[in-house]
Amino acid sequence: MNKKVDSYVFTSALVCIVAVYAGGLLIISSYINEIQPTPYLDEIYHVPQAQEYCNGNFTYWDNRITTLPGLYLISVAVITPLSKWSDDNFCETHHLRLTNVAISLSSFLLYVWLTKNIHQSSREYSTWKSIVSALNIAIFPPLFFFSFLYYTDVAAAFLVFLMYGLHMRGFNTFAAIAGVAAVMVRQTSIVWVILVSVGCFDLGLQHLLLTTKERKRHALSSWHQVQIISKNFFRLAPVSRKIQIISQLILKLLPYIIVGLIFIAFVVINDGLVVGDRAAHQATIHVPQLFYFFGLVTVFAAPHWILFLLPFCKTCLKKWFFILITMGLAGLVIRYNTLVHPYLLADNRHYTFYIWKRVFEYQPWGRYVVIPLYLFGAFATFRTMSTAKSFIFASVFVICCFVALVPQRLLEVRYFLIPFLFVRLHIPPRSWISLFIEFSIYLAVNTATIYLFITRPFFWADSPLPQRFMW
Repeated sequence: MNKKVDSYVFTSALVCIVAVYAGGLLIISSYINEIQPTPYLDEIYHVPQAQEYCNGNFTYWDNRITTLPGLYLISVAVITPLSKWSDDNFCETHHLRLTNVAISLSSFLLYVWLTKNIHQSSREYSTWKSIVSALNIAIFPPLFFFSFLYYTDVAAAFLVFLMYGLHMRGFNTFAAIAGVAAVMVRQTSIVWVILVSVGCFDLGLQHLLLTTKERKRHALSSWHQVQIISKNFFRLAPVSRKIQIISQLILKLLPYIIVGLIFIAFVVINDGLVVGDRAAHQATIHVPQLFYFFGLVTVFAAPHWILFLLPFCKTCLKKWFFILITMGLAGLVIRYNTLVHPYLLADNRHYTFYIWKRVFEYQPWGRYVVIPLYLFGAFATFRTMSTAKSFIFASVFVICCFVALVPQRLLEVRYFLIPFLFVRLHIPPRSWISLFIEFSIYLAVNTATIYLFITRPFFWADSPLPQRFMW
C-alpha cells in the first residue's frame, strides 16, 4: 500500500513540475516572440528554409545552411496536421520556435528517464533527487536559452539522448534509427552514434567475458577492465567459442554499423561533412577547443565536483612530475595552436566575444592561468564517466570529444552542449545541497541571459535592426 501511495505522490509531483516547467517555457517564449518577432541571427537561414518545406517545396535549399534538414522535417511533420484543423499559418517564426519549446519539455522527461536508468543501481539513488537533477540538466543555461529560438541544437541533443536511452534499454535497432534522425539534424551527431555503439560493444564484452564479480564498478572503472577482458578472451580454449563471441558482438553492433556506412556514403557523395557555406566551416586542428570544454564543464558542474578536489590534489602530489609535464605541454598547445575565428572577434552579440576579450586577450598570461582548471576538468570528467560506466566508455568518450571539438576553429558554446550533457547525466545526484546550488546558479544565469536578450538591445552603425546578447 505504501508503495502505491509513494508512486502516486511521485507521479503527482512529476506532473506538477512538468506543468510548471511548461508554463515557464511558454511565458518566456511569448515574451521573446513579442520583442523579437522576426528571425534573429542564424534563424534568418533556418526559418525561410522551414517555410519552403511547409509550402511543399522540398527541392529548395539555401546554400548558406550547413546542416541537414532534420529540424525542418520535424517541424513540418508537426505543423502539417495542425494546418488541416485551422486556417492559421502555422509556419510563422513563433510557431517554428515552438518546435524547440516542445522538444525542451520532452527533454526534461527524457532526462528523468535517463537519470533513473544510469543511477538507479546506486545505493544513494533517490527518485526525488533524480527529478531535480533532470530539471537542472533541462535548464542548463546554453541549452535552455536555445529552446526559444529556431536552432538545431535542442533537437539534436534530444535525439542523441533518446538514442542513448534506447541503447541502455537494449533496443539497439530503435537507438540506431534515433541516431539517424540526430545526424539528419546535425551531422556531428555521428560522433555520438559511435560513442553509443562503443557502449553497446562494451556491455557485450562485459556480459560475454566477465563474471558477476568482475563486473563490479570498481573493477570496470580502471585499466584493470581491459586487462581482465583480454585475459578472459584469450583463455577461451575453443576457437569456435571466440568466433561465437565475435559474431554476437557484430550482431549487436549491426544497426550502428549500418548507420556508419550510410554516413560514409553521404560524406563521399557530398564530398564533405557540411552541406553549405563551406568556406566559413572548414575543418582544422584546434586542440584548445578541448581545453575550453573542460573549463566549461568544470564551471557548470562545480557544485557536484567539489568532492573531486581532494582526490585531484592527492593525484597532483603523487604524480607531480607527470602533472608538470602535462601542464607544460598544454601551455605549448595554447601558445602555438590557439586559433581565433574572424567571427569570434567580429560578432559582439555572443558572450564568447566578451569572454575572449576580457579573459584570454586582456593579459598575455590570461590563456595560461586557467590551465589548472582545464586539468581538473579533464580529471573530473574521466573520473565521472569511468565510475558511472567503464574505463573503455570513458576513454572513448574523451576521444569522441576530441573528434567533435578539435576540428572546429570557432569558439562556440553550442558545440559543447552534447558532451556536457553526457558528463552531467553521469554525475550521480547524491547531495540535496549540490542540487540546490546548481539549480540556483542555473536559474540566476538563465534569468540574466534572457533578461539581457529581452531588455538590452543595441544597434550597429551599419544596421537599423536591434542586436541582442546571446550565448
